[in-house]
Amino acid sequence: MPKYLSDNCFEYIEWQSVYIEKFKVKNNNLYLTFKNLEITTEHPLNPFETEWETDEAVLVFYDFEVLDSGYYDCSQVQKQVKSYDECPYVPIPLLQLINDFTIVTENIKRKNKLFFIQTFEGFSWQYGEDNWGYFKLKYKRMEMMWDSFYNQDNNSDRN
Repeated sequence: MPKYLSDNCFEYIEWQSVYIEKFKVKNNNLYLTFKNLEITTEHPLNPFETEWETDEAVLVFYDFEVLDSGYYDCSQVQKQVKSYDECPYVPIPLLQLINDFTIVTENIKRKNKLFFIQTFEGFSWQYGEDNWGYFKLKYKRMEMMWDSFYNQDNNSDRN
């Protein structure tokens, strides 16, 4: 059991180019593992007086469904005037897309008592530097789990 567990806490995560280290699907749940995630000062489990990075963190999306997954292929668009509106959208399976993926931004599109609908955007490196990846999930709840904060022992005087 992880030391820290936080439900549906996306408003407390700072999305600053976080790379998906590992992923798996088990029992209709999606597990995304990150080397670390930065959480805000306001997060109820953050003992520090500033934003702080966790060590390895896992996000679990329970009873998830992929609504959309793919990337915008901009390899044929001039770099000076790149607009994703001009780039063809290439749908691909989620697990193929996130195999080498950095999340840059996320957005909860819909939230109610039964489910969340959320989009994630960023770089899908395996398809080249001239693309923008995108996936949309529907899920019942999300848990963030981690065991420690980055460099916690060396910075205990900051809390």
